[in-house]
Amino acid sequence: MALLQEERPTAGATSNAPRWNVPVKASVLLQLFPLLEATSVVLLSMLSGMVFDLVSFGHFGEYGRNFGLGVVVAALFSTSAHARGLYPGSEPRWPASQIKEVVLIWTAVFLGLSVVALTLKVGDIFSREAVLLFFVAGLGGIIFARLGAKRLFASLTTSNVLAKPQVVIVAQSDVRSLSSVVQAIKASGSDVCQTITLPPASSEAAFLECMNKLVEHVRWRSVDEILLAANWADISLIEKITGHLCMVPIPVRLLPDDIVSSLLKRPFVNVGGTRAIELQRAPLTVSQLLRKRLFDLLLTSAALPFILPLLAVVAALVALESKGPVLFCQRRVGFNGRPFKIYKFRTMTILEDGAVVPQACRGDPRVTRIGRLLRRTSLDEIPQLWNVLKGDMSLIGPRPHALAHDSEYSQIISFYTARHKVKPGITGWAQINGWRGATPQVDMMIRRVEHDMWYVNNWSIWLDVKILLLTIPRVWTGRNAY
Repeated sequence: MALLQEERPTAGATSNAPRWNVPVKASVLLQLFPLLEATSVVLLSMLSGMVFDLVSFGHFGEYGRNFGLGVVVAALFSTSAHARGLYPGSEPRWPASQIKEVVLIWTAVFLGLSVVALTLKVGDIFSREAVLLFFVAGLGGIIFARLGAKRLFASLTTSNVLAKPQVVIVAQSDVRSLSSVVQAIKASGSDVCQTITLPPASSEAAFLECMNKLVEHVRWRSVDEILLAANWADISLIEKITGHLCMVPIPVRLLPDDIVSSLLKRPFVNVGGTRAIELQRAPLTVSQLLRKRLFDLLLTSAALPFILPLLAVVAALVALESKGPVLFCQRRVGFNGRPFKIYKFRTMTILEDGAVVPQACRGDPRVTRIGRLLRRTSLDEIPQLWNVLKGDMSLIGPRPHALAHDSEYSQIISFYTARHKVKPGITGWAQINGWRGATPQVDMMIRRVEHDMWYVNNWSIWLDVKILLLTIPRVWTGRNAY
């Protein structure tokens, strides 16, 4: 028998509440947001022109030109923003990540209009100062409106002025992640008003009864959406459910199962006229490699004059404390699995580079006193800037391992060697996320390699900048560095 769970009225609710006290649906107001935003752009254009004329000439000028400019800018911006999916649909969602796209679209609109004005030689109609004021005021107004609207909708929803979207979940009995799905839906601002657990496929009568009750519920209740949680491999069941629900005028959406959910986390690419999931990212393109190399050379060259005095002091401390070379050279595995010699300040009393290289551990007697400080603060890695200049390494990338460790882990971890698709780095995504230093357990190395693979599959120059900025506060703490 199907399991029907329906949301109960909260304490204090009364069934004879007046009809006028029913909350307004959020989707109704959300449809008005693009119009309100466009109207505010036009008003800011007129206001910018009025302020400029008042300050410059002591009186208000013509409104027509500023009104026309505002209408054109509002139309271009709204069209572009809608094409980029920057307007919410049925739920009030304005993530902060959209602000960057808003800035880019707004700037592109003004640059495009500037080119058109220069081409048509009509730029003298508008004052440059007034247009610049409109650019700043309009951009600030849009950002403020979007950030403020999110809080406003949240406040109205909490105070029951706006009704939350009502969702019905239809799930197979063997769906393991149903509770997490319900929590995610509630966290997004919707209410799960009913959950229906489907009966076994062999019970046709029970299935029909379940579908009839669902259709009846949707027809007489205020339901905004039906979510189906089913195994994607069971195509016949999905088609049978959608066949019964085609008579109700609300959207029916299929939630990803566990396997599909893991695939959807990967990037989508266009292949001909269809969309494909990128299971493995190809090595960086020539353009990307060039940008990454220029990034390394520029930052390394700029930092060297400031780092040279520090290098001299550290080298003197290493030489004074114990006998042996100041620098330690060891063979490491680099890009495409090719070995190279890495340079570090010597932090131990021995120099190991053989078939067996024991990892340093807490209280390791091989580590010198100066070496312990250098390893904890990562100052022993500074000579690797020379590896960066030579092209063996990059500033950012998976940390290179000794040949002995690389050979060992490549046999234990199936996807280990995929981390060699980019140059190794002085610091990396794994290091700033806490996977730095010794890995006495295989699970720890697996977690490090997983972070390295995420970096390889999601590389961008801005990701390198983020990692570089987070390296000092994360690595300087000396966690797991012995």
